[in-house]
Amino acid sequence: MDRNPVSLSALAFSGGSLTSITGPIEILTIAARLASAPEPEINIVTQDNQDAVGLGGVRLKPNKLIGEIKQTDIILVGSIGVPYYDFDFCTQETLDWLQMMEEKNIPIVSVCTGSFVLAKANLLNNRKATTHWLFTNLFKDMFPQVQLHSEIKVTSDNNIFCTSGTYEYNDVMMHIIEQIYGQNTREACSQLIFGDIKGGPPHTLASFVPYRQHSDTLIHKLQDWMHSTTPSDILSVSDLADKIHLCERQMKRRFKTATGQTPIQYIQQIRLSLAKYCLEKSNKTIEEISHEVGYEDTRYFRELFKKLNGLTPIEYRRKYQYR
Repeated sequence: MDRNPVSLSALAFSGGSLTSITGPIEILTIAARLASAPEPEINIVTQDNQDAVGLGGVRLKPNKLIGEIKQTDIILVGSIGVPYYDFDFCTQETLDWLQMMEEKNIPIVSVCTGSFVLAKANLLNNRKATTHWLFTNLFKDMFPQVQLHSEIKVTSDNNIFCTSGTYEYNDVMMHIIEQIYGQNTREACSQLIFGDIKGGPPHTLASFVPYRQHSDTLIHKLQDWMHSTTPSDILSVSDLADKIHLCERQMKRRFKTATGQTPIQYIQQIRLSLAKYCLEKSNKTIEEISHEVGYEDTRYFRELFKKLNGLTPIEYRRKYQYR
C-alpha cells in the first residue's frame, strides 16, 4: 500500500555537534528502507539561512527557510554547543515557529543543549525535560519553571522529547520509528545499527523509553540492572525487591507507580524482546530459546509469546528471520 513519505524538519546551529542532526536523519532513513516505505523528506533550516558550522569545520547546508515549513511530521532541534546566560541568538522567528509546531501537536525532539531552545520558546514550562549534565545549574537558573530531570537520559512529555547528550537520540528515534513504522521495523533497525557495536541483543532501552519517564531513582537503578543482566537471571519479584533493599510489596507498588507496569509485565517484555532477537538471529530450537530467556516451561513460553505478539515463535521466525 502506498504511503506518503515521513517529513523531518531539523533546526541546526553553528557551534554544536552536527551529529545531533545527521544521526537521527540517518536512522530515520534506514528505518524507512527497512519498512519498504518512501524515503523521508528531510528539511534542514538555520536561523540565518547560512551553513551551520559544527565541530571540526563540518558544514550542514540548509535547503529550506524556516518560514516555508508550515507542516511536518517531526521537528528536530540540534545541539547548540555551549549555552550562555545571555541567550540572545534565538531569533523571534525561530521561537514563533517552534510554538506554532507545538500547537499543531507535532513531535519535537531536542538533542543535548537543544533543550535550551525549547525552554526559551516556553515549550517546556511545567513539563519534564533533561539536558547535558554540565549545564544543569545554568538551565535551572534560566528556566526555573521547567521540571528538569538531569539524571534521566531521555524525557518525554506531551510529544516533546529531550535528550541529555548528543548520542542519546538513538533511544528517542527508535521510539519514534516504532510509532511510525511499527515494532518489527524498530527492532530490525536497532539490530542493524547497534547489534554489532553493542555486542548484544536489543532487550534494551529503545522500546522502554515510555517506562523511564519518572524520577524514582531506586526504580531507575532497578531498571538499569534488569536491562544489563541476562533475563534468565531475573528469577522472581522478590529478587528484584532485594536488589534495591525494599520489601516485595513496597517494590511492586513503587515500580507500578513509576512505570505504569507491574514488575512481571516488565520482565515479560524484556524476555520476549530477547526471544524475538534469538528467533531472528539464530537457529536455536524453541525450547532452547525458552530456557535462555528464563522460561523452563516451553508450552507457557509459546502461549505467552503468541498472546503478546500475535504469532507463535515458529510463525515469527518464518516471517522475520534474516537469511
